[in-house]
Amino acid sequence: MPSVDECLEIVEKMYKDGAPVKEIAKRCGNSMSTVYKALDRLEALGRIKRRRGHYSKHRRLSEEELEQIKQLYMQGASIYEIARRLNRPESTVYYALKRLGLK
Repeated sequence: MPSVDECLEIVEKMYKDGAPVKEIAKRCGNSMSTVYKALDRLEALGRIKRRRGHYSKHRRLSEEELEQIKQLYMQGASIYEIARRLNRPESTVYYALKRLGLK
């Protein structure tokens, strides 16, 4: 298994091209945690700017969003699809469905 140093170039190129960490890890033949260590090192060196989560901070679901989640789920949409449409984490959609008694 290649070390962090051996993977730096691959990690840097793929990350800049927008590849997900899981794909980078597979390509390097390393674990995701090793890729994250490489990304931390590259960021410390100023060679990359890390992408962070795109969700806004813990805002509650509105009644309209709960109704949308319910309707979309009843129409057969997956949790992933619903989360993407509402720009919410999948876990939020899952727990909303659980509270609504649908999961």
